[in-house]
Amino acid sequence: MANIESLHQSAAAKYEEKKLDEALKIYQEIIKLNPIDEVALSCVMDIYLELDDKFNYYLSRANVNIAQNKMEYAIKDTKKALEIDFENVEAKRKLARLYKVDGKNLKAIDEFLRLLEFAPNEIDAYFELVDLYMKEDSLEGAINIAQKALEQFNDNANVKNMLAQLYFKANDFKSALDVVEDKFLKIKILLQDEQNEQAHKELQKYNPDSLTKEEKISYYLLIAQYNYNNKNFKEALNNIDDYTKFASPDAVSFQMRALIYEEMNDDFSAYLNWGFCKKLQGKIDEAIVEFSNAYNIKNEDKTVLIELANLYEQNKERFVSIEYWQKVYELDKDEHAKEVLAEFYYKEGNFEKAQEYGKAVEIKEENYVGLIDKIMAFFAK
Repeated sequence: MANIESLHQSAAAKYEEKKLDEALKIYQEIIKLNPIDEVALSCVMDIYLELDDKFNYYLSRANVNIAQNKMEYAIKDTKKALEIDFENVEAKRKLARLYKVDGKNLKAIDEFLRLLEFAPNEIDAYFELVDLYMKEDSLEGAINIAQKALEQFNDNANVKNMLAQLYFKANDFKSALDVVEDKFLKIKILLQDEQNEQAHKELQKYNPDSLTKEEKISYYLLIAQYNYNNKNFKEALNNIDDYTKFASPDAVSFQMRALIYEEMNDDFSAYLNWGFCKKLQGKIDEAIVEFSNAYNIKNEDKTVLIELANLYEQNKERFVSIEYWQKVYELDKDEHAKEVLAEFYYKEGNFEKAQEYGKAVEIKEENYVGLIDKIMAFFAK
């Protein structure tokens, strides 16, 4: 921070001396260190105005508006810059990204396409377009752009893997395998295409102990899928346990367990894991359905009862939540359940019930003597 302060002082001094080009360089250095430094951004805008550089003035004014989260004004300023230099790649890229940040995906798509008409070698634009098309649920459009990217950058591994992912989503496994470069993505595609033995041959090339943490996460998930495909369900569950040693339990791990337990005809465990999966995905209503299914099989499972109590609370269904906390308490006199029940009944004004669950309730008796004294004093006036 001290470095930025000294840079500000140097830039201000140069600006006072009317050494605008030198001041501009220092302010640009500050912006590299802190892209939302409003003082530096505003000074850059003022310098371009004094230099009568209207194009860069409008772009820098757009940056000031971005820092102030005024996207509509930033878009207008960027358009004004493009009116001066319609073919400028930097301005075209900025306008497209501003539309994207502002949630105007279709306009962003149009602008990125215009950008590629002038600069087909802008590789980031292809990735941005694929992301936008997927946000608009247009897999076909995403594939089309990724194919054009591969035509332009036919040796780029990232482009190949991007296209392979899209073919995979479209269930076009043959095309995906033709272009994929990533070793683990290739195995994933093989498994989904039920080429289990070929996938296993690829997996055998790797010693998990020599893999990085991220590679271990991919490896154990893939070996779990391989064992699942081959109905080696206990081994698959062990693989998921290995997976969660390196990746915290997530929706994918619970989903895999749920699918495995379904194949093992263990309905309770399947519902339980689907519940955790939906919960982590933020699908509260669906999670409640899954945990309720588990409850219907085992109505005294403490984990299920607590999950339902918490989920109903999260869903603003307080009274239903309390019913489940009551069931939790009845199981083993759970201390947390006891505290929840005591607080609930206290807030409801049911002090007898609150005391039953250990809530200390102070019963205030009316001080009638003091009240009579106040009345007498009033009339004495």
